[in-house]
Amino acid sequence: MPYCRKCGAKLEEDAKFCYNCGTPVLTYNYASSHPQPQRPIRRDPILVAGIIIVVILISAVVVTALFFASVQSYSFGQTNEVVTQSNVTVLNLNFRADNAKINIIPQNYTNDAVAIYTSGSGSKGIGTKNPVQIIFTNQTVRNTLTVNSQVTTSGFFAGTPKVTCNIYLNPSMSLNLNVTTDNGQVILTSNESATFQTLNLKSTTGEVKAILQNDTVIAGDISLKTTTGEVIFTMNQANLEGNRTFNLQTTTGTVNTQIDENQSFGGNVQVNASAVTGNVDLSMNIDNAVGARIESRTDIGSINANVNNFSGNKSPLQSNNYPSQSNFVVNLMTNIGTINIDATYQSASSPSLRN
Repeated sequence: MPYCRKCGAKLEEDAKFCYNCGTPVLTYNYASSHPQPQRPIRRDPILVAGIIIVVILISAVVVTALFFASVQSYSFGQTNEVVTQSNVTVLNLNFRADNAKINIIPQNYTNDAVAIYTSGSGSKGIGTKNPVQIIFTNQTVRNTLTVNSQVTTSGFFAGTPKVTCNIYLNPSMSLNLNVTTDNGQVILTSNESATFQTLNLKSTTGEVKAILQNDTVIAGDISLKTTTGEVIFTMNQANLEGNRTFNLQTTTGTVNTQIDENQSFGGNVQVNASAVTGNVDLSMNIDNAVGARIESRTDIGSINANVNNFSGNKSPLQSNNYPSQSNFVVNLMTNIGTINIDATYQSASSPSLRN
């Protein structure tokens, strides 16, 4: 039973005023004084994941838009050259690129001992001023001109830039060439009376090709190498001087050797063609006082031989006139791959120099 808070008189349960002194009676809502704790809000995991995906997609669109907004097309061209001097008869060229197609052309071009035309195209980021860097130096000591050149790509590119280097050489000079690209092609085509004292062409990833024909003079050793790619060597009625060695090599790829020779050179040429993984192909057509002996080896693979006027069964094979005044001694080897031989000696009745 309630009591008046002022005079202490007993009050009825539903009294609103004290009947004795008239003081209002206070009432309390205990439910509102002690509110019930709210239940925690549970988030739907599928909804949360959906929100995250949407945020990621929006971010990707924004980044892509900024990327393409900062990309612009790019083209480049530069010429480096050295004028021929009458007293200079030897050219040493050391050329390297990190990513380029390199064309080597022995050809009389104006009055230059060497002229290198470098061009590039692609897309680059805004603020990248010189994506293609060229170093070119030359020095002449007595009768020898030495040229060192390097082409590199740097800065921000959208995709791989396309760089081409055309190297023109004076064919009247004795040429010593060391040309390398990390990624791309090295291609030498000689149709003139150029003289190669040494020839080293190399690519880490890409094709290496040398075509030597007509009046081209091979007065030194030849090396064509690639780690991943194809090596192609073509010798068509070139002039050889003395005993020489040709090393043709790929780690993963194909070595394709084509020899067409009927001019005696008074010596022997050792041809080593090898692939660790890949095929080794030989096409040979010889005549007159030019003989050949071919030895082949494959660890996992086969040897296919199609020969005319050669004796032997796959390995070794030798022309009917072997040994002769001039000889090719050929070694073909692959660890995993096939060796294909197509060899013909034209003059079936020509005598050999056997004792």
